Amino acid sequence: MKISVIIPAYNCAQYIRQALDCVRLQTFPARDIEVIVYLDGCTDATADEVAIYAEQYPKFNLRTIRAETNQGLSVGRNTAVAAARGEYIHFMDADDIINTDFYQCLYDAATRTESDVAVAGFIHERWTGDGIVFDRETVLSLPQDKIDATGVDMHGYCWRYLIRREFWNYNHFAFPTDMKYCEDLLIMTKMIYYANRIVLVPNAIYTYKRRPNSMLTTRSTRGLQSHFYHRARLDTYIFMSTLELRMTCKKYRVWYYRLFGCLPLLTLRYTTDNHNVWLYLFGFIPIIRVRKKIKAQRPPLK
Repeated sequence: MKISVIIPAYNCAQYIRQALDCVRLQTFPARDIEVIVYLDGCTDATADEVAIYAEQYPKFNLRTIRAETNQGLSVGRNTAVAAARGEYIHFMDADDIINTDFYQCLYDAATRTESDVAVAGFIHERWTGDGIVFDRETVLSLPQDKIDATGVDMHGYCWRYLIRREFWNYNHFAFPTDMKYCEDLLIMTKMIYYANRIVLVPNAIYTYKRRPNSMLTTRSTRGLQSHFYHRARLDTYIFMSTLELRMTCKKYRVWYYRLFGCLPLLTLRYTTDNHNVWLYLFGFIPIIRVRKKIKAQRPPLK
């Protein structure tokens, strides 16, 4: 088995067939792809749709893992990785799409260049100016070059990458199970840093769809989204600062408190170029600066 496609699925009955079609109709040989759908405590017809699809296409290598209750994306992905048999793994969302040459382009580039990670371009429907599409194949091995080219500290979406499974397991990578949003930002940044080399792949395009009532478009969860987003950004900032890496985002700012809902009373700003942390009163009066220099503990690479 060459590629394991991991799809966590929670209440996505109207989209899951399209995602499965995107994988089944790839130019990459179907016999070399397995799909693992993690049914994450679904309360709609998602499980039925997947079962019907498996019956309709018995030669399609489709497996399911069923959770009785909703466990979240991290648990689903970690569980599916443990069950995967492919040489490479790819994380795909159940409501997104990929072009038909996606896996052929990524796998050929990864194996030809002996890269731990092949990086696809992507189109973000929610933030149209946020996508990245590569115009030529490029192999990178220096940490800062890999960060700059991928912008992983800003765009840490796990579905951008085809990852060598042995490399993933050797470094004990895992998604944090206590994160509901932005759970892939820090772990993908670490993965890009520790990869022996990565290859940027043109003609492999992932389209991140904007769906109504999805986790990221539901108004009721915006407060929770903001909390995990800032936590993920801070954790990523600290990781990169310890390694003296320059972030692709020059500054990261968090408003902590506001007076009467509009006047910023306290602001924390991380300036990555010199690894300084500033604390501001009323958003513009600097009251304290802390210089963060922590010796990095780097695990062995493979």
